[in-house]
Formats: sequence, C-alpha cells, structure tokens
Amino acid sequence: MSAFKDVSPQQIPAQRVRVPIRIKITIPYLILSLILAAAAAYLITQLVFENVEERFNKQLYEAGKISSELIVNYESQLLQTQRLLANAEGVSAVIQSNDPNTLRSLTLGIIANDQQEAVEFLDIHGSHVLSVHHRPGANPEDYEFSTGAQTSFSNLEIVQNILAQKNDATGDKFADLIQTDWGDFLYISGPIYDPQGSLAGVVLVGRSLPTLTADMRAKTFAQITLYDESGQVIYSTLPFSQDLDSETASRTISFKDISSAKRDISSQRDITVTNIPFSEILGVWEVRGNHELGVLGVALSQNAIVQASANSRWRIFFLVVSANFLVILVGINLANTITRPLIQLVQASVQVSRGDLDVQVSTRTNDEISILTESFNTMVTSLHQSQKELLNAYDNTLEGWAKALELRDKETEGHSERVMELTIQLATKMGIHGEALVNVRRGALLHDIGKMGIPDAILHKKGSLSEEEMIIIRHHPQFAYDMLKEIDYLKVALEIPFCHHEKWDGTGYPRGLKGEEIPIVARIFAIVDVWDAMTHDRPYRKAIPHEKVISYLTNQSGQYFDPNVVDEFISILNTPNKEKA
Repeated sequence: MSAFKDVSPQQIPAQRVRVPIRIKITIPYLILSLILAAAAAYLITQLVFENVEERFNKQLYEAGKISSELIVNYESQLLQTQRLLANAEGVSAVIQSNDPNTLRSLTLGIIANDQQEAVEFLDIHGSHVLSVHHRPGANPEDYEFSTGAQTSFSNLEIVQNILAQKNDATGDKFADLIQTDWGDFLYISGPIYDPQGSLAGVVLVGRSLPTLTADMRAKTFAQITLYDESGQVIYSTLPFSQDLDSETASRTISFKDISSAKRDISSQRDITVTNIPFSEILGVWEVRGNHELGVLGVALSQNAIVQASANSRWRIFFLVVSANFLVILVGINLANTITRPLIQLVQASVQVSRGDLDVQVSTRTNDEISILTESFNTMVTSLHQSQKELLNAYDNTLEGWAKALELRDKETEGHSERVMELTIQLATKMGIHGEALVNVRRGALLHDIGKMGIPDAILHKKGSLSEEEMIIIRHHPQFAYDMLKEIDYLKVALEIPFCHHEKWDGTGYPRGLKGEEIPIVARIFAIVDVWDAMTHDRPYRKAIPHEKVISYLTNQSGQYFDPNVVDEFISILNTPNKEKA
C-alpha cells in the first residue's frame, strides 16, 4: 500500500457545509464592527460636526434677517430724506413758480448730507421741475442736474397716487422699484404741500440696487441677490447668479411677515457659483405698504465652515471604516486559524468515508484540536492496518482457492502463480497501475476457478475431449462469473475469469466478443495463459520450444490475440535480464 498522505484544504466538500465555522466566527465580528462604526460616526457627527453646521445655519439665518431689516432701514432713510425735502422752507413756492435753479439751491445740501443718489421734483401736473443724480464713482458732493417737461416718472403709479392725493394703510407715501436710464432704483414718493395745505408737487428719493446690495454685502458678509416675482435675477453681488424656478419664487413670496421685526426666512437652497458651493436663504422682498417686489436671496459660502466639517466628517468616517476593516481582518484570521485544522479533519473524514485510508492530518497546535487530530490519525492507522490484514486474508484465500484447483488438476500445478506474475508484468508495461493492477492479480489467480464446476471425468480425461465434453468445459468462464459476481470485492476482478477465452476475431467463448469489446486485461491474460500452457509439459504432450510458441503467437496476432498486446508481450520476452517463464 502507498504511504500516508496529508489532506488538502481545497478538497473540502463545500456543498455539504451550509454555514462554515469561519463564517459563524466572522459574522459576529462584522456585525459588532458595523454597530460600533455606525455609533462612532453618529456620535462624532452629533458632538462635533452638527454643531459646526448648526452654527453655519444660524449665521445664514442671521444674515437673512439682517438683510431684511436693512431693506426696511433703507426705506426709512429714503423716507426721511423725502420728508426733509418736502418740508424745506420755500420748496413748494419754487416748484409752483417752476424755478429749478432756486430749487437746486434750497435742496442740494439736504441731498448731499443724506448721500442720496437720485431725487426727482415734479409739479402738480407731473411735469419735471428738477432731476438730481450723483455721478457714479465721483466725490460725495458731485451731482449732476437736469430740467425738462414731461418725464417717464409722470406715469408711475407711485406718482399718480400722490397727484390723486391717495392714502394707503401707512399714509400718503409710496415705494416701488423703478427701471431708469441710470439703472434700477428703489424710489420713495411723497407729496409737497404749500403753506395753505394744497398740493404743490411731488418729490421722489431713490437709491440704486448696486448701492443697496453692496451695502448689505458689507454689513452681512453675505452675497445678496434680488429676484423678481417670477424668480428672474434683477441684481446680484454674485459674479454668476442663478435664477430661481418660478415655483420656488411663488412659494417664497406667499410667506408673509410674521411681525415687523421678524420675517419668514425658512426657504433655503444650495447653489454652486464658479465651483464654490453656497447655501442661500430666501425671503420676501417688500417695501412700504406691504408691496411685494420679489424675492430676497442671502447666500454664504460653505467652503470655510460646512465643507471643512464635511471633509473632516469623511476623514473620520474613513478612519472608523479602516479600523472596522482591521477588526474584520483580525476576525477572519482568527477564524481561519481556528477552523483550518477542523477543515482538514472534515476533509480527512470524507476521504476515509470514501475508502481512502492513506490519509493523515498534520498536527500544528497544542490544544484540544491537536488531541482530536492525533486520535483521528490513530483511528485511521488502525483502520488502515485492519484493512491490510483483511485484504491479506482475502488474497491468501484466493491463493488457497488457486492451490486447491491445482491439487484437483495436477497438470496445472504452478500455472496460476506463473501466469499471475507474467500478466502483472505485461499489464504494467501497457499502463495499468494502482488498484486496477491489484484486480489483475486477483483475476489471474482465479482465471480457472470455474473449472471447479467441471466433472473430474472430463477434467482428468487423458486424450482428446468429445464435442459434448468440449461444450461442458467451455462453461467454466460462466461458472467463474456465477461464483464470484456476488462477492463485492471480487466483482471488479471478474474480467479475466469471465473473458480470457474470448478471441480477437470474435470466435471465442462464452459470449463471442470481438476486438476491443474484449476487456484489455482479458486480452493481456489470454496471451500469457497460452504462452504458459504451451511452454510447460502437459500429460498429453511435452513443452513446446519458445521459438515455436513465439511464432504461433505471431501467426495468431489479429485472429486469436490483440496485435498490440502480442507486440508488447514479445518485447518483454526479448528484453535482456528478464526471467522467462
């Protein structure tokens, strides 16, 4: 028998293992690690980063609130200047007399002192008396003046309301966004009365949107965008502003002031300008009399605070994931260390169950598994020894049967042993090895076991057999088959006893097999059997010389014998230093 061999882990019958032990050990590690990672990420987010983001949101909301209050303050400043101009001494008289030079002298100090950008004076017919505009980029006191008759201001609603002497809930002052040749301006309009209380004219005080938004930008450190009611950008301090969708604009405008000091600024969106992310809070842009001009957007960059916290969040998250991965690796390595010898034991048990008793499991630990492995190896060794003893007993039995047959038929004494050895030699040369060679040996020993069913009168008859006796003698392969087919370990050795009288041309017995239909081991034995019978003395003749037997075998090649087997057999006979039978 072959030497003992170690078990290969690759031979594990995975189809029978639904949940491997390594998985059972690793899964708790994995679940625990995921729980710890999730808990750590949650705590870190709550304790550190949520506070940072909350501060950013509070700063954004505060900027929105301040911006809304600044709009109210700008309106109040314009209203204050309008009142000063309307009540300045002599203003009503010079408007009625249409004296723009005197009007200029009376009002320029007030206008320059309040640093207003645009002032318009109209008479009671809406005709233009005087227009005062600050030159962009010039000194604070540098203004330009113009006079004329009809003007685009005459038809404005905030002017017509004054000329019609209308009042709203807040009084007789009105505000609106006006598009002029100088740009977009927020104007406040109010009446000018003469000493008798009669309407003498109209004064409008305005400030441009670039000035308003720049001032708001400086005071809030936020980017300011003014949208119309449809969401289109009117003016923005952002270099590349983005329109609102009409639904967002409409929803934002529908929110009204909660109180005079606090506005609803709950609408918020994220935008990106020149690859810089911003968070923008949206509110209603209102002026005097709850007149809605559009949407006010206040945006802060996320780079400094929110992005930094987000990047830190991801860094810590990946750190936690890395630690989690290391824990899993440790778990997997531990599982492999524990289960590797168990897997080898499982595989070895499978191999033993399949009849392989040459297996041994190597011992690399000094724990309970090591004791189990040593016990397993001892058990397999005992089984292996018992199998050897049993097989030896079987083989001894077969040899006993062969000798019993020789005692019954003296003319064949030593025949079984000789043909067995020569058959094994030829079968080995033709590529038969291992367990198949063991079966060849057993089949050769038992090749004539069927003759035990032949009567002595026929078996011991001196001289030629009759036709009826030949028919009986040709039954001995079938007798062999019937005797051995019920013995499990001899079923695989039946080919020689059952088929060794079949011929290559199909004229043999008991089944008349032809060519390669005949088992190769039977074709091998047929030549050896004839060689031994012809080269040894028989009661009815003397041994035939080897040369004549070889000539006979050659002549029968392709008829009685397989030509390839004949060639191989003759090459064995011609090989030097080989003992001839």
